[in-house]
This record gives sequence, structure tokens and C-alpha cells, in this order.
Amino acid sequence: MGKLKYIAVFMVAMFTLMLGLVHTISACYNPLDQYSYEVVLNKPEVKFNIENLIKIGYKGSDNIYIRQSVDPRVNVIVSLVSLDELGLGNGKALSLRFQLKSEYLPVRGFLGIFYVKSASTAITVHTVTENGVTYVFSKINGCINIVAIAFNYKGSLSEFEGQVLDYIVHKLKINEENIEVSSLSEISVPIVDPKSIEWSTIVREELKELIGNNVIEGLDVSDVEEISKIAKPGLAGWNSRVVYYNGSWIPYYETGSPMLLRCSLIGETTVTITPTTTLKPLTTVTSTATTKPTLAPTPFEMLSSKTGQATYEVSKEVPLPLMKVATIFIVGVLLSVVAWFIVRRIV
Repeated sequence: MGKLKYIAVFMVAMFTLMLGLVHTISACYNPLDQYSYEVVLNKPEVKFNIENLIKIGYKGSDNIYIRQSVDPRVNVIVSLVSLDELGLGNGKALSLRFQLKSEYLPVRGFLGIFYVKSASTAITVHTVTENGVTYVFSKINGCINIVAIAFNYKGSLSEFEGQVLDYIVHKLKINEENIEVSSLSEISVPIVDPKSIEWSTIVREELKELIGNNVIEGLDVSDVEEISKIAKPGLAGWNSRVVYYNGSWIPYYETGSPMLLRCSLIGETTVTITPTTTLKPLTTVTSTATTKPTLAPTPFEMLSSKTGQATYEVSKEVPLPLMKVATIFIVGVLLSVVAWFIVRRIV
């Protein structure tokens, strides 16, 4: 009975801790970060005017605005971020995100190679597409070789395999035991090489236009050159976005005490935004205090420029404060003690 008590207490404690930590140790990651460059204009002298942003063609609402850059493959997303959450001061600052359009992102799919030895070799070399999967039949040394490929497949890799096997069985009128799976994998076909895009030129031209149209004030020519010079895909997202710190523009993770996040994909939702006439006043950013972050959703664009509407994928970014972990641990211990008394009375 004694061992049973200890086991029960251990299970309750572990369950409590795991439940709490799973809730706490959640963070953000968006695969579009590797195809984006993002800079937060948190320099103390910088001011911004949303009214002028709308006048030069940006569309959106709720402090998220978007338009195509000078390169038709890249969109610019402008949003407001809290400097308190970043530990970089008070108030809000403009965030500019230069992101490869969704239609130029790598196409992902499944590829399978199947080999049939004991089937009729009367079949000719041909290609056929059925239910989103393309099959290429050919003969090799008197046997049949089938290559199956599908892009943007809605199911899993195992579901793809099952669909292909079922098709081959009915197509060749054979048993599944006669089919050998030679290869089965997920593939990615690049549409555009991000390195072929002149990120520095795009960023420089956009900043110059924003300054020229009084959307941004207080940003020097040297700032524009420094921000543009380091522009490259991958410097985006909470940890890697570029910020102003100690007189330089550097990735956030290189600042003195960044509030970094552990990242994993935790799900996405879609929000449709239409243009609004709500105007924001000229805002001044100051850089003094630091506080604990409470992060808000970060916008990621999937734009249809023809309709004039912008759709954003949103991933929540959740910090991992040590105090929360400690609190959960203490609560877990207390609940374990309570569980021990309960088990003691029952067993």
C-alpha cells in the first residue's frame, strides 16, 4: 500500500507540473520569418504619422497596414509595437516588415516511388492525374515503376501513401502485397530564391518614401543606410527583428537584456482586414523604463492586391518568465501534499 501512495502522489505532482509547463512554455514561431526582414523604429527621436501612411497607399486597420514594395515579390507590413513589451522604453513604435509574398514561397508536397514486380508489363509509359496526385508509369527491366507526386496535399504523408497504394491496386488489378515502396518523402520546390531579391534596395527606397511623405520623422540618412545595409531574410520575428540599441541598429537578441522567446509553431488563425478612415495622431517615442512583456499577436501577410484587402496569419507570442515557472512548481508541490493526504485516507 505504501508504494501505491507514493506512486499516486508522484503521478498527481507530475501531471500538475506538466500541465502547467505545457501552458507556460509556449511561444511563437512563424515559418515566414525566414522569408522576411523586420525593423522596429524605436530610436527616441523618431515620430510617425499614420494619417500620411494611408495617404501614400497603405491599406488596413487596427494599426496594421500593408502595400506592395518596389519589388512586386515583396510586401511591406507596417504595424505598431509596444516598447514596454520589448523592454526598450515606453509607448509605441512603428515596425516595418518586408515579406516575400505567399505566391513566391516554396511549394511543398509529397513524392513517392513505387515498384511492382509481379504485374502485367503490357502497360505503356504514360502520365495521369487523379484526385490531386500525378502518376508517371514506366517500365524498368520488364517491371513497372510508378512515380507519384502531389503539391499542397491536404492530408498527411501516410494518407498520401495510402491513396497512392489504393490507386495502384485498382489500376493494375493487383494485391497491395505486390507493391514495394522504394521511396516516400516530403519535398519542397523553390519558386524564388530569397537571396535573389535586393533586400537592401527595397528597404532603403521604402524608408526614403516614408520619410519624404512625413510618415516618419527623426530618422537620419545614416540610420536609413545602416538599416538597409544589414537587411536580409531571417532577421524577423520577436527574437531576430532589428531594433535601435545603444546607438546602433542590431537584432533584438543582441541587445543587453532581450526578453527572448522559445519558439514552436502553436497554430494560426486568419483575420480579414478592410481599409478604415480612422486616423492616428503624431506620436513621440521615448526610451526609458523596462517592464515585463505581455505580447500581442503579430501580423503576417497573405495579400491579394487586386481586391485591396489584406489577410493576415496571426501567431501568438507568449513569453516564458521564470516567475511563472516557479509559481507553477510551488503550486504543484502543494497539490502533491494535498493528494498525499487524500490517497492516505482512501488507501
